[in-house]
Amino acid sequence: MTDMVTLIAKTTPLERELKIDSRTVQATDVPRLGELYFTAYDAGVAGETLDVALADIQASMAGKYGNFLPEASHVALDENGKIVAAVLVVERAIGDDTPDTPFIIELITDRDHRRRGLAEDLVLATLDTLFNEGQKDVALRVEATNSAALALYLSLDFHRWSPEESDD
Repeated sequence: MTDMVTLIAKTTPLERELKIDSRTVQATDVPRLGELYFTAYDAGVAGETLDVALADIQASMAGKYGNFLPEASHVALDENGKIVAAVLVVERAIGDDTPDTPFIIELITDRDHRRRGLAEDLVLATLDTLFNEGQKDVALRVEATNSAALALYLSLDFHRWSPEESDD
């Protein structure tokens, strides 16, 4: 089993213009999100087939991992309006070992569009949305060995969370 790290950050208002075209997630995005989820990861990570990955995205939006928040979930669009990255957020993660706060369940970037700031801008958009909705924090889980993701989250002021902090 992969060692996962739970990170948490304060929500913040947007302090700069986003470099991407983006919008909130819509129900009609499911087919593209499933495709993006399947192709963005190494074989088998998002499921053995595209249909499995698509079913997981559908289940995510139906509440499998918590009450889905479409208004806090955003997609980045390329010059043709195609979704090339997405952040998916739930009201609270399922389980007792996560903070009682909105939770990023997925941050996906198309392999051909990485290292362009899309993920950073999507997380910033989510932080802004949640801040404007009165939420104080947002959390997520990441593989401890995913140095690129950890570097991104640490640059956005996420820090390690442990259950002992839940009284803060």
